[in-house]
Amino acid sequence: MPSRLHALLCIYLPHPRPLARLLHYSAAGPPSQQQQLPPSSSPPSPSHASAELWIAKALASAALLRPRHLPGFRRIDPSPLAAAAALRLAPCASSALAVFTALHCSPLSITPSAHSCQQIIVVLCRSGRQADALQLFDQMTTHYGYSPDARFLSFLVSSCTCANLLDASATLLSKASEFGCRVEAYAYNKLMSSLIGRGRVHDVVALFERWIQDRVYSPDVWSFNVVIKGVCRVGQVQKALELVERMNEFGCSPDTVTHNILVDGLCRTNEVSRGHEVLRRLQRDGVCMPNVVTFTSVISGYCKAGKLEDAMAVYNDMVASGIMPNTVTYNVLINGYGKVGDLGSAVEVYQQMTRLRCPPDVVTFSSLIDGYCRCGQLDDALRIWSDMAQHRIQPNGYTFSIIIHSLCKQNRSDEAIGLLNELNLRPDIAPQAFIYNPVIDVLCKCGKVDEANLIRKGMEEKGCRPDKYTYTILIIGYCMKSRISEAIMFFHEMVEAGCSPDSITVNCFISCLLKAGMPNEADHVMRLASGGASSIQEVPSPVRQRLDISVAL
Repeated sequence: MPSRLHALLCIYLPHPRPLARLLHYSAAGPPSQQQQLPPSSSPPSPSHASAELWIAKALASAALLRPRHLPGFRRIDPSPLAAAAALRLAPCASSALAVFTALHCSPLSITPSAHSCQQIIVVLCRSGRQADALQLFDQMTTHYGYSPDARFLSFLVSSCTCANLLDASATLLSKASEFGCRVEAYAYNKLMSSLIGRGRVHDVVALFERWIQDRVYSPDVWSFNVVIKGVCRVGQVQKALELVERMNEFGCSPDTVTHNILVDGLCRTNEVSRGHEVLRRLQRDGVCMPNVVTFTSVISGYCKAGKLEDAMAVYNDMVASGIMPNTVTYNVLINGYGKVGDLGSAVEVYQQMTRLRCPPDVVTFSSLIDGYCRCGQLDDALRIWSDMAQHRIQPNGYTFSIIIHSLCKQNRSDEAIGLLNELNLRPDIAPQAFIYNPVIDVLCKCGKVDEANLIRKGMEEKGCRPDKYTYTILIIGYCMKSRISEAIMFFHEMVEAGCSPDSITVNCFISCLLKAGMPNEADHVMRLASGGASSIQEVPSPVRQRLDISVAL
């Protein structure tokens, strides 16, 4: 070992600056320790471990600062242990990858250990460089012949799943049996949940069926719950029931979460009676007791079907069973009564909610406001709007849209614009075209087309793109004011923005053009709407000459 150190010193002593300082520090210890030694004493002989660390620091320094000196290390034949230690000295993922590449490729070509490969892969994954990590993993398994253990493979799969490399995660899990390791169900469940979150339910079902058929892993209750929730989300309740039946094959029993998912799926597909029957069976069997989520799902199903008496019967059954309703339960009932116009019952539910000290939220007030607006009681809706401030609850975009739409229906455009200005001051609400459109519509109907266009410009300044309804309102509004040239400009802007006009818009606009004595323009609009033309540059020259002419209808 001293001869190896001597050879290393011969490599670097002619170049003493950063590397020699690092080597001197490693051999002799920190400066504070060096000063404590007597002048006549010499450093102690390094042990095997300290020598390897000393060489590792030299390797790391050379790889990062003096790569042209790496061939000189062949004289000391660095060990894989020293190469692995050099990786740990790298300050960041990029440096670690540079050290790994320099040491394990020509000219040194040190064969990396399995630990070194896994170490650099972990560093890359934790730095968000999963693509590089996968490339090294492939090199580790195919070129060097190392097989990962279950723990490491699970880490890599989870890292790729978090980085949205879902197909790569699925491929890794499918190869688990080839590597001779059995990954815990957690990794499979997390991947399936991520795939379902991105709408890939059919892929999840296919993977799940293949995995259990190939006996790659043994699914647990969570596994089944994830897949059952996915198929229920796309309305495949029958498939969900089949999966529940298969749980016994793997030693699993449906739990409360399983039944909640199933009941919610049945109620969402208008099979509320079957969902209610599942609830009754749970109460009757007593093995897996229902909770507030189970009851609320059935109540919501009945409310959406307009069966408020049945919904209230389930609510009373829940309270009698000793299960306290939560905010979601009350919101469902308030919204249900509001939809059918029974404001008295909606208010009664709200009062009961406050008596039981169940805190209302923005959905509670939005549902009450919506109910009053549906019944034409706008002033009562505005009173509820004011009550929100007393509860320190901020309205959301949906709340604004309800009030603004109702104000516009009653031609109270000034108040609607005031609320729209208030909305524009809220940085936490992303503006949507459906909130602005009623204001633009009521202004156009009142003949205030220029004010309506200012609203359109304001929404664009807020980053909200007009939709086809916005353009349709403006086109018809400007036509009604005999400002055909501007209506034509809006039509072209609409098409170029990718908003396909519907038949009502096209027919109405063509009728206006024909009444204005502009048959060529009407023909061009027909071709543009059918895809025969694509740009305002294709407007016939007579039209361009008359774009600034207002024609009376």
